[in-house]
Amino acid sequence: MKKNLRRGAFALLTTAGAVPTLIACGGGGGGGGGPTTAGAPADLPAGSTIVGTTSPDGVAQLGNCEMFPPEAVFNTRIDDTGKFPAHPDSARWIASVGTGTPFRADWWRGEDPTRRDAYYGMPWNVVDGSAATTDWANVLYDFSSSGLTSQAGWPHESDCAVEDGAGGYTLQRNCSAVPVNQRRFPIPRDNLKNEGGTCNDPNTCGDHHVLVVEQGACRLWEGYATYPINGQWYTMSSAAWDLKSLSLRPSGWTAGDAAGLPITPFVAKAAEADSGEIRHALRVTFRDDVLAREFSWPARHFAGGDTPGGIPFGAVLRLKSSFVIPDHWTPQAKAIATAAKRYGLYVSDIGMDFYVQGEPSAAWSEQMFRDVSGIPLSEMEFVDLGAITRDARFSSDSMAARW
Repeated sequence: MKKNLRRGAFALLTTAGAVPTLIACGGGGGGGGGPTTAGAPADLPAGSTIVGTTSPDGVAQLGNCEMFPPEAVFNTRIDDTGKFPAHPDSARWIASVGTGTPFRADWWRGEDPTRRDAYYGMPWNVVDGSAATTDWANVLYDFSSSGLTSQAGWPHESDCAVEDGAGGYTLQRNCSAVPVNQRRFPIPRDNLKNEGGTCNDPNTCGDHHVLVVEQGACRLWEGYATYPINGQWYTMSSAAWDLKSLSLRPSGWTAGDAAGLPITPFVAKAAEADSGEIRHALRVTFRDDVLAREFSWPARHFAGGDTPGGIPFGAVLRLKSSFVIPDHWTPQAKAIATAAKRYGLYVSDIGMDFYVQGEPSAAWSEQMFRDVSGIPLSEMEFVDLGAITRDARFSSDSMAARW
């Protein structure tokens, strides 16, 4: 399938009779100081809870929603090396990337979406689903009518919102089963934050993720290569999750990232780091030629070229217990490093090596970026999750890691 030839950037260079060649990697981040955007959520309805708080169960929240139940693997500590030893292939995978490769916080402090040189990272939005905050926009998965590109996406592996007949919207798996004019996606009416900011050319503006938390219903909606062109919204793929559920996407289905995993819960957020503790896993990218065309739980999908024996999508990195986090590091850097030790970094997409994604915000300390770059890949290890996956209660269709 075409989507398995490449992921991580929308821009392609095609020559006669040739397979499209990747010319720009986003992988879900700015990709080497490049552009992308994000920021704080739009104005929220009364009673909303802002990021940086946790639920009574200790789970990070956006809007008024937990980012999945506490039993989800992304919310589960994996720093017990007796229970979760290093993966047998860890040293080989690390060497394939380069042991000296530094940790890259792949976001920045800019908050002006017109400044692509300073406004990059992974954005997120909060709406409540009502007409006051939400435009349930019709989305097309074929860009041909845009006049800008003939790219076509994957509605058969996408999720849509469909009118429920009572003034609301229900989640529909497999958008190809929905009439073209009835495929909806929630777009914030005001202050939309998207990766790439005001850049709006699908040929040059990259992955252009749109991430939306629908509070109240507690659903997460994520679009890949999602663009408004001449009054019409287009996307290559759209995925949704019930944040109260432990269900993963169908096996083999793509999402906003190549691994078929959610993006928003993994993004490093300034308020969380300022609180002193990030209570969830982060996401990380690597270049195509060190990644295998296979996925391991909890991932659902793979992409890119064929690198036999390479790192599978869904593999999880952990900062070694032997790494001593320096006392002089900023509190934000300490929180990020501690999260890398406790919860890990899941391989989610094709991009630059050891690039970790976060939101752009002026609240980030410039020193934090320098601090975390002091973590070389040699201080990381891939983790064997067999204590979960070999348990009799385990289901590969569930993100549950505890019972």
